[in-house]
Amino acid sequence: MKTAAPTPSLASRLALGVLFVALTGCDPSDGGVGSISDDYDDATVEGCRQVEDFLDVSDGAAGDDYADPLLEVACTEDEVIVRSNGIINHEFVAITPNPLTEAERTWTFPREPAPASAEADVPLGGVVAVAVNGMPIFGPTEAPEHGYRDPLLDSILDYCNGHTAPGGVYHYHARPDCLFTDLEGNTSLVIAYALDGYPILAPYVCDDGSCSSVSEVQSSWQPVDGQFDADGEPLYDGVSEGSWDIHAYVEGSGDLDRCNGRELEGGGYAYYATDTFPYFVGCYHGTPTANSLGGGGGGGGGGGGEDMMPPPQMP
Repeated sequence: MKTAAPTPSLASRLALGVLFVALTGCDPSDGGVGSISDDYDDATVEGCRQVEDFLDVSDGAAGDDYADPLLEVACTEDEVIVRSNGIINHEFVAITPNPLTEAERTWTFPREPAPASAEADVPLGGVVAVAVNGMPIFGPTEAPEHGYRDPLLDSILDYCNGHTAPGGVYHYHARPDCLFTDLEGNTSLVIAYALDGYPILAPYVCDDGSCSSVSEVQSSWQPVDGQFDADGEPLYDGVSEGSWDIHAYVEGSGDLDRCNGRELEGGGYAYYATDTFPYFVGCYHGTPTANSLGGGGGGGGGGGGEDMMPPPQMP
């Protein structure tokens, strides 16, 4: 388990045997956000390597008017379960008119991800990943009434690249740098897990076997000519899928594939949290788990589906 940026004094990892208490800030048997074992009888932290990538949120706070953030992470034989109370472990700054609301939310993803037979588009709206503080990550666009625009380019995200949707659901659209004190140049930092189970890493890789130097990887999605003005502001002229239509994947133009990831040196696969579109996941390399507030086809070529999260309501 790692410590978030607001609590650098707690930087050491805690033993797996106390992870439930450390992550939630309470004994999971005392109520709180609810024990994972209430719904998953075989859930455990034993051998659940993903647990160690999640943050200790117990010393963070959204503000005096909000509950303490709570987080549980455990594994079943097939899935990783992440349960939170929806409260962020960093200061809440209202960007949309929607409040920050405490509510139990559970996310699941495959414990042992595997490549799918074909890549799948991420949804135009809704959850695509879960950050290591238990908060959902949405794709790079807002929803239909906002023309699937890019909230980062439109400057409607807070200092940690998140904001709240209707119902008070806080979520990120771009890399939540405020969570980390050790992000710059870190080649093994897990930012989040996509719903297909693959990690989303900080955008740094070793240049050689000894890692004597480090490079920042770049997305291979590029702005489409004619869709940005001279100041780099998006125009969205005649598009139907917003920011997906004003960007195009150009193979070889960056370091990453269409899904914004690549094969790892030691085997396996990972996405990278890049500075530019699509920020986290361009498509699914594996098979995503269905989640109650997101999932389903879309994104860069499809619709949102019944589980699509309602969009943030902007002034």
